Parts: sequence; C-alpha cells; structure tokens
Amino acid sequence: MKKMTFLVMLAMVLVFGMAVVGCSSTPGSFVRGPASPVTIMLRPGLDFDQAFREVSFILLNNNFQTETLQPEAGFIRTNWRFWVTPRGQTVESYRVRVSVTFNPNRTQVILNVEGQVLQRGTWVPGWDRAVTEDLRQELTMAVGN
Repeated sequence: MKKMTFLVMLAMVLVFGMAVVGCSSTPGSFVRGPASPVTIMLRPGLDFDQAFREVSFILLNNNFQTETLQPEAGFIRTNWRFWVTPRGQTVESYRVRVSVTFNPNRTQVILNVEGQVLQRGTWVPGWDRAVTEDLRQELTMAVGN
C-alpha cells in the first residue's frame, strides 16, 4: 500500500511539474546576457533604398512594429513585442525587440535581437536565439549575399 501511494504521489508531482514547465512564461530560446549582433553581407549591386524597404517589410511581416525608422542613418528599431505562446496567449513577462543597422558604406546589415524576461519586478536583459535565427535566414534570403 505504501509503495502504491508513493507511485501515485510521484506521478502527480511529475504531471504537475510538466504542466508548470509547459506554461512557462519564458520561451526556451531566451539567452541571458548581451546579444551577439549578426552581420549579413548585402548582395552586390543591391540598391540601399531597396534593401532598407525589404528589411522594413520583413520586420513588419514578423509582427514587429517600427519605433524608429531613419533611412538616412540606415537604422531601424522596433517596439517591444510580447511573446505569444503556441496556444495564442500573450505573455507580458517576456518581450523582444529588433534593431537593424546598415554599416556606413551600405554593404552590411547588422541585426541585433534583444530579449527581456520580467523577474520579481525587474526586466532581465538577454536575447532570443530563435527570433535571431529566423530573422537572419529571412534577411539573408531577401538582401543577403
């Protein structure tokens, strides 16, 4: 009887533990610490204005709303976007924003994806590995070399 009770308790703890992990407020792609910017070489002969429009479109297409748009400086920064779970629930304790900078001679795009998780009332900085990789791939296909 004691062995059966122990097994039932163990099963309940495991089910509860998996439920808590499944409802986590931070995706597994969050990495603490400073982000490592990703550099993408622009296709030779690609017009800067066209490249800037393509980058802006890709960000918008990925549900990032532009906060700062400075074509003359070659800079775009988005507003913070809260994480949406696979079930469609918005989690306001995790957010991501994107900065894109063109180098001065307009031959490279530098992508920086910041992420923050809210812990005990303080935003903890980091970056998002999945968003960075997704955007890197899309930008490379659209404007990259």
